[in-house]
Amino acid sequence: MLSANMASEQQLPLPSPAPSPPLKPEARPSISAEINKETRKHHTELNRLIIDRLPLGLPPQAETAHVLGQGIATFARIFFGFESVWQEIEDGKHRLSKYDPQKAHEYDVVSSLAFLRPFGLARTERLRKDLATISQRTGSYVTTKSAGKGIETRIREQVNERPWLLVAYAWVMYMAIFSGGRWIRQQLAQAGPGFWTGTGHDAIGEKSSDTKKLEIPGLTFLSFDSEQDGEEMKAEFKSRLAETEVLLTDEERQEVIAAAKGLFDDCIGLVHELDVIVAKKKIASIILPAVVLTLLLALMSLLYWADRHGLLRI
Repeated sequence: MLSANMASEQQLPLPSPAPSPPLKPEARPSISAEINKETRKHHTELNRLIIDRLPLGLPPQAETAHVLGQGIATFARIFFGFESVWQEIEDGKHRLSKYDPQKAHEYDVVSSLAFLRPFGLARTERLRKDLATISQRTGSYVTTKSAGKGIETRIREQVNERPWLLVAYAWVMYMAIFSGGRWIRQQLAQAGPGFWTGTGHDAIGEKSSDTKKLEIPGLTFLSFDSEQDGEEMKAEFKSRLAETEVLLTDEERQEVIAAAKGLFDDCIGLVHELDVIVAKKKIASIILPAVVLTLLLALMSLLYWADRHGLLRI
């Protein structure tokens, strides 16, 4: 078990924006490069928080994947929020999917967004399956009713109103999977298949290859169903994004950058909310046995007193 300080010193790559595709020297910086620049401090802070806390959800600190499941469930709300609107856009069901001369610009942006995401990049389906698997294996539904409360609805409303904000959410969240997510996946997989399947400790020789580890139910949202584990999807996404961003106005670009910064703030806030939830559960795990013991002692004292005074005699 790595201590929090040791983990912090590692400075390993965690969820972070990936480098933007190169543009012509005379061109303005790509929107992805601007997002990277404006969120650098946020990214560093979030990295530190995650590195310090990830070991707490793994053996020997945790016997099951329940705590990790709570964390996954909380951050999954972000994907559920913006991907639900994106699916409507791809299906041509968004309110701006129909051409309106008075909203020709918005129509062009939404039309481009409909083809921005490569097939297989969406994470919602895998996240739902992973959460269902962890809930089944641990015997406890992994959800956090308080952490991230309302964030899914708020993101959905914002993206529905201003679809170009999808660029911010997609760049930050998908690139996080491709960069820091790779390291996180390694840490989670090292816990062994038994930790995820609920079959106990792994037997000698049970350690599987990296390829097999990617197939472990419970952490599939960090991998991609492709020969290159999603690397070709990432390259295609960057290429399409370069075509989409030229449609954005200066005001829309600033809104995208602001949304990216706000998203990092949301993620940092979610980590702190999870801290409170975990702390309360730890306190409860200590207090509950103490309360039960106190009640038992009180009952024993009452019975002893009653016996001494002949109240229990027939």
